[in-house]
Order: sequence, then C-alpha cells, then structure tokens
Amino acid sequence: MPVPTEEVTEVSYRCPNCEALINVADEFVGQTVDCPRCSVPFEAKAPVAQPILKTDITNSEADYTIETPTDDETVLETAHPALFRKHPLQLLTMIAVGGAALVAIVTSIADGSWSFAMGAGVVLLLIAGYAGYMWVQILATSLTVTNKRTRLRHGIIAKKTSEVQHDDVRNLQVDQNILERFLGIGDLAISSSGQDDLEIIAVAIPQPNSMAELIRRMQ
Repeated sequence: MPVPTEEVTEVSYRCPNCEALINVADEFVGQTVDCPRCSVPFEAKAPVAQPILKTDITNSEADYTIETPTDDETVLETAHPALFRKHPLQLLTMIAVGGAALVAIVTSIADGSWSFAMGAGVVLLLIAGYAGYMWVQILATSLTVTNKRTRLRHGIIAKKTSEVQHDDVRNLQVDQNILERFLGIGDLAISSSGQDDLEIIAVAIPQPNSMAELIRRMQ
C-alpha cells in the first residue's frame, strides 16, 4: 500500500513593486520574503479570506515560486568604471598617435628605414601598454549592488573591498560635470550612518543615477 505524501500548499501573491505573480510556500506565509524578480522585500501576510492556491490557477502558472528563505543575497547590478569615457581627449590622442605610429612603421619598412620603424614601434608599444593597463584597471574594479548591500572591490589577485549595508546608508552622492552627463558616466559616493567619511567612491560608473536609484529602492 503506497504511503501518502503530504501536499505542499502554496499561496500566490502579487509583488507590490513589480507586480510579478509569486507562489510562496505556506511555511513562509507571515514572513518577509524577497521578490525573485526585482529582489524587493515584502511581507507575505497571512490571508484573512480564501487564499489563491496553486490548484486554483487555471489560466497560467505563476511567474515565480519562492522555495528558499529570505537570507539569500541576490546580485542586482554590477558595473565597471568606464575609464576610457572618463578621459575622452586622452583616448583620442592615443588613437591618433597610435595610428600615426602604425602608418610610420609600414612606410618605413617599405622604404627600408629600419631605425625609424623601430622608433615608431616603441611608441606603438608604449601606447598599447598604457591602454592595456587601463583595461586591467577596468576589469579589476567593480561596483556591485545586491538586495542587501553595495560593494566596491579593487584588484584581481590582491583584493580590497568596501561595502555599506543598504539599511545603514546615510549619504548618497552622484557627481557629474557637463561632459560626463553627455557621456553617461559619473562618480557615485556612499557613506554609512556610523562613519563621517565616504566609504565607497566609485569613479566613472556608467549611468550613476540609475545605480543610485536602485540603492534608494533597496533601503
């Protein structure tokens, strides 16, 4: 004779922030849960009337189902500094000089002027090395916003990390000059209630106002 299994009851809710349809296991009813779509927490209040059970959904299944506790941390956004956009004149100069050096190398080799070709090659290598250095700096720096905190990390091998919990954010600043607003970058600075100095200063972050708005929504 087969042993009967206990059926798990799920209650359906609409996320108050993004309006996604979410199935919440009955063991989490009455607790605060994080929306799997937008990660904004909301209280799964116990229904005072007849709840919408999973078996009552006839048209379509729910968009998301919550099966884990709310302690899970979810990454919402990650950004790397746009250093090349931060220094557009420097970038244009590097491209112009590098292009001129490349043309000089080709023409010098064709004319048999090897010494001039070697000099232009050194210039091209220096420009390529500096561009590579900037690219490594971009990859080694990341600003990450989760549903619980904002974290700034520097380094690839040796890492330095600064983070501020969303609940502790006291000051949130976005600094942009006219050119940076046109290029869609800016500096984002955050301090917590327990510190006088800015704990996170992220330079040349793409769309900093959108990142700041995301942090405000998580508070």
